[in-house]
Amino acid sequence: MKNALIVYGSYAGSTAEIADFMKTALRRAGVTAYTIPASGLVVDLSPYDLVVIGSAIHGARPHRKVGEFIAANRAELSRKKVAVFAACITITSVKEDKRKTAHKYPELVAHGLSSISTAVFAGKASPSGWFGNLMGKLMLGITPGDYRDRKKIEDWVVSLTRAEEQR
Repeated sequence: MKNALIVYGSYAGSTAEIADFMKTALRRAGVTAYTIPASGLVVDLSPYDLVVIGSAIHGARPHRKVGEFIAANRAELSRKKVAVFAACITITSVKEDKRKTAHKYPELVAHGLSSISTAVFAGKASPSGWFGNLMGKLMLGITPGDYRDRKKIEDWVVSLTRAEEQR
């Protein structure tokens, strides 16, 4: 694998930073990697051996721009190796049902694309005042904090290159 593109939808910057973690890890592994924010524009994907698509999850939905990117580029994406990730805070929930739901988010991000691998990564939740924090804890089982595990993120994206080498 020589070239990878990481396309992301981020609300507050956490998912953009995850994409940057991935880019750095791929470059250390000898892959030329780029990141771009998702948009509804057609992108020339021909130079890329792998396209990683990631989205922040808000209100149990992926970022709208990720869906627009996939819709605009679906034909070419269907001929590419695609990996998908979701970044959400509910993967850290103390409520089992919330964590189970979080594991399904990559399917929503993929919008029907076939992927070689999927992952869910914990995100970052900023404090939102005593009432917001209380509601997050009661309703979602979450507490504010940065739960991103850089090593887990980097290990996953680098594993995509190993899977490619073994084919």
